[in-house]
Amino acid sequence: MIYSSCFDIIGPIMVGPSSSHTAGVVSIGKFVYELLGSAPKRASIVFYDSFSETYKGHGTDKAVVGGLIGLDTDDLRIRQAMELAVARGVDIAFSFAELCPFYDHPNTVLIEAESEADVIQAGGVSLGGGISKIVWLNGERVDIALNQPYDPGRIRREQTAICERAWIRSEKSWISVR
Repeated sequence: MIYSSCFDIIGPIMVGPSSSHTAGVVSIGKFVYELLGSAPKRASIVFYDSFSETYKGHGTDKAVVGGLIGLDTDDLRIRQAMELAVARGVDIAFSFAELCPFYDHPNTVLIEAESEADVIQAGGVSLGGGISKIVWLNGERVDIALNQPYDPGRIRREQTAICERAWIRSEKSWISVR
């Protein structure tokens, strides 16, 4: 269920100007932060479609970076997220594309983030009213609603298991070819 209460329809308490271009994107960045367990050392961010055209005016760039450094949707420091990221040593690169290859929606973003120990690739969509979800995670289609409780530890374990199964399959293939 996408809405859990009437307040989801009204929208979140947030730093504006836009629930879809700001609050929803903070949540997508915050998901990556929580999955890594900290702010990344490096992040490459691709804005698609509407995000690529309006990101400056709506603060979408500041919003995603705010989430990546652990800020919440109502944190006034989102406006200074770029400066805060630089001060924390986070290297951010932005790029822009017209069409998203993994989800058909104008408000999509792809984040590849790297910490000391992990690299995560997460694609998210902001659906409006601050509602967003992760639809792409490390090359796999997923459906993780970010306005509902989720367990980053469980998601990390599931992703690790997927990677291990893929590695075992590739090792078996390599061995059988010999």
